[in-house]
Amino acid sequence: MKILEKRLKALADATRLKLLALLAHRPCCVCELAEVIGFSQPTISRHLKLLVDAGFVEVKKRGSFQIYRLSPEDDEAAALLELVLSRLRLSPEFLLLKEALSRADKRHLWEGKK
Repeated sequence: MKILEKRLKALADATRLKLLALLAHRPCCVCELAEVIGFSQPTISRHLKLLVDAGFVEVKKRGSFQIYRLSPEDDEAAALLELVLSRLRLSPEFLLLKEALSRADKRHLWEGKK
């Protein structure tokens, strides 16, 4: 029951839902997520830690970057994640977030950061 409570609390926040929506599009580093959402990197990192601890997201080190991606740790996490993402995909805000991430991608490519 404790892990379910942790997972539901992790999903009960608009910022974390936005992070999940972005990570459903592709893996990202904190700096990309912070740029798109408009919060500081430490704030985004705290939200990501809750999603990692809840078993929805995993983090891998790539050079000096930590890359976050969706990776449900078990069937329960996968089912909750799919339910949430199925609703998020219907939201106009989901499309706006994906477009913002695409614009950030293009900016970084233009500036030679990727």
